[in-house]
Parts: sequence; structure tokens; C-alpha cells
Amino acid sequence: MSGWALAALLQFAPIGQWDNSRWPDESHDAALARYRGIATAIESVCSTSKGPVRDCESLLVALAVGESGLARDADVGPCYRRGNWWRRCDAGKAASVWQAQAHGFDLRANGDGKRITVARLFADRELAAWQALRVARNSLSLCRHLAQEDRLSALSGRCHEGDGPWRDRWRLWGKVKAWTPSGT
Repeated sequence: MSGWALAALLQFAPIGQWDNSRWPDESHDAALARYRGIATAIESVCSTSKGPVRDCESLLVALAVGESGLARDADVGPCYRRGNWWRRCDAGKAASVWQAQAHGFDLRANGDGKRITVARLFADRELAAWQALRVARNSLSLCRHLAQEDRLSALSGRCHEGDGPWRDRWRLWGKVKAWTPSGT
């Protein structure tokens, strides 16, 4: 494994950003261990995926950073959803740093074919990464008739044109793809 995904996660979602939130990591060492687990899931899924590995890794990094900022509660569950934060994690319908929805079946090469649930997405980062990649690639295909910056819009359920969080994810994906760790 290259370590590029971990370096990108650290660059675009610095450890400590959630220290003053209601869902902080226990320590920066614990956060780094979590980030390593997320990077390992990204690298594992992308190493068996079609297409260039770096494009896949940068897409999953951008989606994780853009969707959750790698917040601990979004990663390990359950999402903090009290008071003003009751809508976090799509009001409890989404799980993982990718905010993957629990639908369909685990059809990975090593998957069990069972229904995907929120609990399974929280418990299995590789399943969550696979689900996020599957949905993102489906959006890129379904929305290919739209302007590039709108091609991730089906992440919200259907293709849209115009301003929306999908444009932020598209721009972030471009930044992550173009990023090179210093010293390399």
C-alpha cells in the first residue's frame, strides 16, 4: 500500500479539527489510527477496482472529506444527532465517513451477498468505501450528459444541474487528484 491515501486524508482533513466538537477523538493518536483504517479501506477497494487507482483513491478521499470531514462519530457510529445536530448522517440514514446509504446488497468479490445496513456500513469500512464508490461511479455515468461539475449530483438521488453540494465534492475531487505530498 502506497500511503498516498493516508497522506491525502491528513492534508485535507487535519487531525484535531474536531477537538472542540461534541464528537472528538479520544486523542490525536486515536484519530491517526482511525485515519489509517480509512486509508487502508480506500486502498483495498481501489486496488481491486477498475480504472486508475489514484483516480479511485482521490474520489474516495474527496467524498470522505467532503461528506463528513472524517468525524469520528460518522466513522464508527452512531452519529451525534442531538439538538441542532439531529439531521447529521442524513437523520440517521447514512453511515461512515462517506455517508453511504444503506441500500442494496454486498456484491463485492469477497462479499456475502447480504443486505447492506447502517450497522454493517459502520462496522465494515471496506463495505462503506465500496458502497460510496459504487454510488459515485453510478452518478458519474447517469449524469454524464450534464456539465462536469454536476456529474456527482446523483449522490443525492438523481441528476441535478446548478449549485449543490455535489459541485463542492467535484471541486474537492479535482484538488485531491492534483495534490502531491511535499517531498515527493
